[in-house]
Parts: sequence; structure tokens; C-alpha cells
Amino acid sequence: MWGTTKPVKEITELEWTTLVKDKEIKVSSHATDHISAAQRKVFKDQDLIDMINREMPRKAYLQENDRYRAYFRKQDGYRELIIEISKNKVDIVTFMDLPELPKTQPTK
Repeated sequence: MWGTTKPVKEITELEWTTLVKDKEIKVSSHATDHISAAQRKVFKDQDLIDMINREMPRKAYLQENDRYRAYFRKQDGYRELIIEISKNKVDIVTFMDLPELPKTQPTK
């Protein structure tokens, strides 16, 4: 991957639906590197997969590095997912819980 994590294009709901539709969704081992062993026992990869399959992100962006950043509303804030999308697969690269939606704007 080249480029930065700067958002270059906001993704519409229709674009998002088209991007993830009928694709296999996997959670990379790197995605849970930052959580503790105790949290891993409680947290399930399926939770992240279900977010993509069942929810519409509040905001989603294409980044300069060709990955996507999506923000999903949660009870106590937002969950940010960084994903790579290929022809047949969606890979969740990492995620982070945030108290509020960042004020991010695409550069283009």
C-alpha cells in the first residue's frame, strides 16, 4: 500500500452497499492486535463482520492508500473500521472505538 490515510473521497450509501455486497468478509489478525487477551475473549470477530453486513456507516471515505475508513454509530460513540476491498473480499484491517465522529473532509 502506498499513500497516506488521508480521505480523498466520501463514499455514498449506494457506493458502500455496492462495495461490500456479496463479498466474503474477513478480520485480519492485525485488527485485534491492540486489544488485551481478556478483551479478545469477550470480543468476537463476528461483531465487526455483522456491522458491515447489517449496518450503514454514518460516514465512509476512500483513503489515499486505497483503503476505506468507515464510521459506525455505537451506543457510546463510534467504531471506526479500516478495510481493504478487493473483487471478492473485504478485509477488516483494524478498528478503533471513538467518543465522537471526527471532523474529517476529503482532500479532493
